[in-house]
Amino acid sequence: MAMTASANATPTGPATPTLLAPIGWIGRAASAILGHLGASLLLTFAAAGAVLRGRIHADEPSLRVATMHELSWMLGAGLPLVGLVHVAMGSFLSMQAYFGSTFVDGTGAVVGVGLLRNLASIMTGLTLAGLLPGRIVPELRRARNAATAGDDAASRPSPGRLAAARILAAVAATPLLSLWGCVVGTVVGWKSSEALMGLSTDMYFLMLVRMLWFRDVVGVIVKGMTFGLVTAVLACAEGLADGGSRPGADEAAALTTSVVRAACLAMAAILLINMTWFLFVYHAVPIYGPSLLQPPTP
Repeated sequence: MAMTASANATPTGPATPTLLAPIGWIGRAASAILGHLGASLLLTFAAAGAVLRGRIHADEPSLRVATMHELSWMLGAGLPLVGLVHVAMGSFLSMQAYFGSTFVDGTGAVVGVGLLRNLASIMTGLTLAGLLPGRIVPELRRARNAATAGDDAASRPSPGRLAAARILAAVAATPLLSLWGCVVGTVVGWKSSEALMGLSTDMYFLMLVRMLWFRDVVGVIVKGMTFGLVTAVLACAEGLADGGSRPGADEAAALTTSVVRAACLAMAAILLINMTWFLFVYHAVPIYGPSLLQPPTP
């Protein structure tokens, strides 16, 4: 009897009923997400402070040099990935006109405006959300562990400085890559419409220029900067977190979990921001309303 009672008990009290276990899982997940977002916000403030303070130690690289170093690898790795993604986007938008056969002359506008208004920024953001954590999280985890093992606490770089260069680079890289994706998708859509529908080059780019507004370019830059900021902050917060410092196989498993968690949170945040932008800017602000021609009516 005593052995049965001890087997059903937990070190902290009675066992949780099975039906209530999902509530505990949801609560723990919600608490973890809120804690992670709070740490990310504090890290953003710390990075902003590091930018304002500038270089503290004479032997450390300047923030501009560190940012350009990070920006170079982001662009080097992002250009082919974003380009390949927008090959598919440009051909997809062009083929919609081919299969629908209702707005063939406006294919250039459909491809160009569609990429600038929504697809280029969100697809670039999602691509970088999967790319950046894979490098930033292990890199910052190694830097944190090396700083913890060092004896000279005064020479250790602050978390805000470690994150600042990566955040600034991501904020600059995402809109640049989004515009690169627009160029690739537009060119692919042009060649696809020319091969499938025989659409002339003049008509394709004429409709694109007629329907393209300056606000669309502003939108892709603003959203690109926001997506880059969110992705870099979440990846840096995950890389600088205290978890994952256990030795051996646990360290590798924790690192993998951190990378996946940062990527998933960044993608969810990008989708939420994009939906919010649509509701409160495109849908609510008159100047961001539909700019394409109305479909023909019977």
